Order: sequence, then structure tokens, then C-alpha cells
Amino acid sequence: MIRALYVDDEPGLLEIGKLFLELGGQFSVDIITSAPSALNLMNTENYDAIISDYQMPEMDGIKFLKEVRSTYGEVPFILFTGKGREEIVIQAIDNGVDFYVQKGGEPKSQFADLAQKIKIAVERRQAIDLVRDSEQCLADLINFLPDATFAIDTEGKVIIWNKAIEDLTGVSASEILGKRNYEYALCFYGTRRPLLIDMIFESDEAIIRHYYPLIKKEGTILITETPAPYLQGASRVLMAKASLFYNKKGDVVGAIESIRDITGLIKTDGETRAMFEMQTPMEEESRQNYENHSKKSQNCVQAGDRTDLMANGTATTGNTNW
Repeated sequence: MIRALYVDDEPGLLEIGKLFLELGGQFSVDIITSAPSALNLMNTENYDAIISDYQMPEMDGIKFLKEVRSTYGEVPFILFTGKGREEIVIQAIDNGVDFYVQKGGEPKSQFADLAQKIKIAVERRQAIDLVRDSEQCLADLINFLPDATFAIDTEGKVIIWNKAIEDLTGVSASEILGKRNYEYALCFYGTRRPLLIDMIFESDEAIIRHYYPLIKKEGTILITETPAPYLQGASRVLMAKASLFYNKKGDVVGAIESIRDITGLIKTDGETRAMFEMQTPMEEESRQNYENHSKKSQNCVQAGDRTDLMANGTATTGNTNW
């Protein structure tokens, strides 16, 4: 059910409007005879839509609209008035009115038109809020990812810059959101140039010709390892993954890239390899020493066996030939 506040200085018209709007069971309508009283009521009550006359004492419909927009944001507002002057319509549109409905004619059709406009305005507002909530949830999710992550739209404008990439680069989201012209490359390379995220829009041939000759492609995902010589004054080795960024309709709206600092892993791998390379000749030397020792021991044993045989042969000279 849609909860609406209807404001008009004519009590009889308010009663008729409330009756018609609530007739189908889709609306719950509160009525009030002045805009200042309506603003006071809105301090304590929440409404899905506001319906207002234009010509009222104390505060007209345009001034009321301005107050609603400045204090209560984008709640749907329908100006319902008998005044059809063009300048009033222009003022209403300029100040964010959702619909302008002119009074007059047969009440049933008139209020049916008003009801339809209210439903459209409320549904549109709910859809916008839902999209914003979804976008905020996505932004919150990305912000808590452990990997440094950012996204650009199809024009190259930075639209996401999470906490992890703030920590990695030293660049805050407030400094870079909305920036274009490869602004995001400066903290990595000290110059404006395409990053992996920009390669996602390129052909395979173009990717090879650019800065990343060693790129692994998994479907639409690009993966690479690259040095970043200017990252907060230190040289780092980064692993990056980039992919297309879609909206809920499946349309491409940009690209997203996640970055991980693997400098420590590369260093550890290098140290392990060096240790292995050092150990290999040492192990070979130990093996040779062991083999030499084994040969000497075997020779000693064989020599000892001959001595025993010779001793035995001396005792049994008649049975052994030497």
C-alpha cells in the first residue's frame, strides 16, 4: 500500500480526493490544509508520495516543493493544481517535481489519472533506490576484498577504488574517483599509460603490442605478472587480473582489476632456488665422498678376507693351490 500526504487549502477537495484514492485499497492518504503544517507532519511521519496544490496561503506549491527537496530528498512529489500557466510548470520541473497534474473535469477520471501518476512516481523511486542499494552493496563488498581492486567505466573513468588499493598505492579514493586519462597508472609507473584493465577492451593482437607481452588469458579474464617500479617509492612485483564489468542486464559497463603484491613470494622463490643450486654441488660432493669411503671400506674388507684365506691355506697346504 502506498502512503500519501495530500496538501490543499480546500478541505472539501481534500475529502473527495482521499475518498477516490483510497477506494481501490492501494492508497492510504493523510490530508492537511497547509504546506507548513505538512512539513511539521513530515518530521514524524514517513510518506511514499506528496500531492500538493499550487496556490495556497502562507506557502505555495513551488516553495513547498523546494522545502521538501532540501529537507526530505527525492520523495515523489506531484503538483495537483488548477493553475496551468507555463512558468509554473517550468518552475516545478526545475525544482524536481515528478509529475504535474491539472485539476478539472470529471472527478473519477481526474483522480484515476492522479492515482496512476502517483504509482508511476513511487515505482520509479523504488527502482532507483533498489539500484542504488545494489550498487552500494557491491561497493561495500569490493571495499572489503583483501586484494587491491579498482574499476573503470567504458570511458576510462575510475568508478571503484577499494581500501586495499588505497593501502597499496597511498592514493585515497577521494583523490582518484571520477578521474580519467590513465590517472590510475601514475602511482604504479610514474606516467600515464594503459594498465591491464585497459587491455580487456583490446584484441589479442593489440594486447601483445602493448606493455604486457606475457599475458595469460582465461576466457575473458587477463592475468599477468609485472614490475611496478614507482609504487610508493619502492619497486614491487605485482600479479594482476582484469575482466569485464557488467550491469544486471548483462551489458558491459566497464572493467575491473584486482592486484596482489607478490614481491615477497618472488623473493622467497628466488632464495629457495639459490639454496637448491648451492645444495646440489654440496650433495654431489657428499655423494662422491661417500662412494670413495665405501670403496675404501670394501677394499679393506677384501684385503682382510685374503689374509684370512691365506692363514687358512697355510694350515691346510695340501688342499689349496697358491
